[in-house]
Amino acid sequence: MTTLALAVPAPTDGAETRIDGRNLRAEQTRRKIVAATRALVEETATLPKVAEIALRAGVSVRSVFQHFQEVESLFLVVFDEIVAEAQSEWQPIEPTGPLAARIETFIARRAAVSERVLPVRFAAICVEATSPAMAERSKVARALVRQHIERAFRPELDRLQPADRRLTLDALRAALDWDLWMNMRRFHELSAEDAQAVWHKIVTGLMGSEV
Repeated sequence: MTTLALAVPAPTDGAETRIDGRNLRAEQTRRKIVAATRALVEETATLPKVAEIALRAGVSVRSVFQHFQEVESLFLVVFDEIVAEAQSEWQPIEPTGPLAARIETFIARRAAVSERVLPVRFAAICVEATSPAMAERSKVARALVRQHIERAFRPELDRLQPADRRLTLDALRAALDWDLWMNMRRFHELSAEDAQAVWHKIVTGLMGSEV
């Protein structure tokens, strides 16, 4: 085996260049496919068909499948990209200062994030029922929102009895869920401003006499 290994000629510079060139073109094609999928999702809030993706990207349907085995795996890349961008813009709210100001700030930021991910979240419904990976992403995202809520409103929550604290936190998390935002915007046809006002009313009511 050693002799055979030594007998294999090392790649020439030209061969390495050709390999690098193929890798670069493959990565460029992959990026075009992801960008096309993202554009279609953001425009239609639905899971696009492979033929639509290929047409938008300017590649063949075969090329799409060469880079992604199924639409689900491609969609997950787009979902992760959009959600990561939205989360990177989130600035944690410190549990200090007047509660009313924290509620207003939290809801404004949460509304901005929810509006940003609204199309991809709407499309994700088509995937989530049959995709454990998508379901897990939704679970993680909701857990993260719960952490943000608990941090922002810790002084008020910590004054409650354990059982009431848990229920109040659960209620706040449910109220500020991105699916409620989707329902208000898509099904109840509220403007972003009105949906934000509804959130404000709900959260203020849940916090009760603390506000």
